Amino acid sequence: MVLARLLADRHAMGTGYGRVMIGITLVEDIAVVFMTVIIPIFSGPGEGRFARAAWTLGKAALLLVPLVFLAMTVVPKILRAAARTKDQELFLLIAIAICLVSAGIAQALGFSVALGAFLAGLSISGAKDLHEAHTVLIPLRDAFVALFFVSLGTLVVPQVIIHHLQLLGVMLFLIVFGKFAIWTGVMRLFRYSIWTSIAVAAGLTQIGELSFILVEVARKSGLVGEEVFTATLAASLFSIFLNVFIVRGVLKWVEPKLAAEKMAAA
Repeated sequence: MVLARLLADRHAMGTGYGRVMIGITLVEDIAVVFMTVIIPIFSGPGEGRFARAAWTLGKAALLLVPLVFLAMTVVPKILRAAARTKDQELFLLIAIAICLVSAGIAQALGFSVALGAFLAGLSISGAKDLHEAHTVLIPLRDAFVALFFVSLGTLVVPQVIIHHLQLLGVMLFLIVFGKFAIWTGVMRLFRYSIWTSIAVAAGLTQIGELSFILVEVARKSGLVGEEVFTATLAASLFSIFLNVFIVRGVLKWVEPKLAAEKMAAA
């Protein structure tokens, strides 16, 4: 979300590198949602883990079927009826209710709330003539994002970080420099220009917001300790903070070269 705001401020959402950045982060977020489903399985007995993980993912896929049906039939009808009232508050309440119901159903079936929230967004976005729902939900999204980051700040224990500064440094190095090198290589592998590759890699030198949910699930499952949990939260927050300056600096340097490259190709 921070990356999307940075791109929007620079009017770069429609550029080639902007579309690639957003596409990659969306795939990462979807992967995180499904990882929260299978991570608890690996905290149990070692025998048959992969079979249980495959079965759980299969059930998650089956959950998609009725919600896709709802996205095509029931949900659009409800939202259109709300839109006809011209009451923005009613429209917002109904959209929130759809999200909460979907999240509740997912949790009741043994999946994560994050999966239900993702599927709720999928249901609403299924109606192409109801894109106003996105506009209506933006203020609520921003409010919850602010609350989300405040709550994360309360989870960081300074004493634990001080005693594990080396772990924090290694994590930051892997996130910033490691991801930059890997994504530059991946972009070049798919035959993007060096300047587009650098721009995309710079934008991905951070950990997305859903990674906090992932490490929380891992902690509750007993797969990581308190020190790793706290260091990961701190590294994630620091990487997002650093990413703002990295993206601005790199794009300021790369954009003229991309413009010249585009003119040469034309």
